[in-house]
Amino acid sequence: MTTFSPVQAALEGVRMTRRKPLVVLAWAACYFAMLVVLGLVVAFAFGGTVRADLALLSRTNDVRELIDIVARRKGTLLPLIAFAVALQSVISVAIMRAVVHPQERRIAYLRVGAEEGRQFVVALVGWVVALIVTALPSAVLVLIGAGLISLGAVETNRWVEVLGAIAVAGLSIWFGIRLSLLSITTFAEGKLSLRRTWALTDHHFWHLLGMYALAFVITFLVSVAQTVVAGLILSLSGGATNIVMLALTGLANLLLAPFFFTVQMVVLTAAPARAYYDLHESELAPAPL
Repeated sequence: MTTFSPVQAALEGVRMTRRKPLVVLAWAACYFAMLVVLGLVVAFAFGGTVRADLALLSRTNDVRELIDIVARRKGTLLPLIAFAVALQSVISVAIMRAVVHPQERRIAYLRVGAEEGRQFVVALVGWVVALIVTALPSAVLVLIGAGLISLGAVETNRWVEVLGAIAVAGLSIWFGIRLSLLSITTFAEGKLSLRRTWALTDHHFWHLLGMYALAFVITFLVSVAQTVVAGLILSLSGGATNIVMLALTGLANLLLAPFFFTVQMVVLTAAPARAYYDLHESELAPAPL
């Protein structure tokens, strides 16, 4: 049976950041340039209120909320979202390439080609699956709840809401874990296959869940480190009591934010990449006699 270490996989991004700091800095610079480009596009092509919706989109993982925002904008955000996903795919693929093909290190593993384009398709497939697994069951629960309330079974409806929410969350997590290696499998094997990803994660749900839990803890610690560094900068600037120091402090934090976000992206992308690499390598290993 194929196996891998959840702890080692979750720590892959930390090891990469330690071994290849200049590469991570290059990714952070690339991410910062992407933010500048997106900011210019928003400033010149959209109204000011779009920035609030984009900020909300960056914070939410709720598919229904995402659909509501896009619908409110009558589809005008779709090209911008597609552009943002395409730009982020460049860094995501670079991280996966650094794990699976570490010898291809020229230009900090950054490329623009078919591999990055396939990741855009992966993102679309992920949204469709999330819509089916989360939004549709939630809609069914709403209809059941409305029926129970119309029959006067308010107490029963409360139980249905609680148990239904737990069931939908569990279903979403299960599907999410089982398909969580779709990006790296598509990159490494050159084609998008839900069946291949589903088979690769078979019997590894709890290992993968533990891996992601540890990876999220690490990203939380990175956020704490960012807060501490921002506090140190503020204290060293004397509390930013004048406009010049306030501007310099803001600029420093503006430049540091992409770096810390990139480190978080490295952790969350390198973990499944290492899991895939180990699982695939153990598949190729000869069976014991």
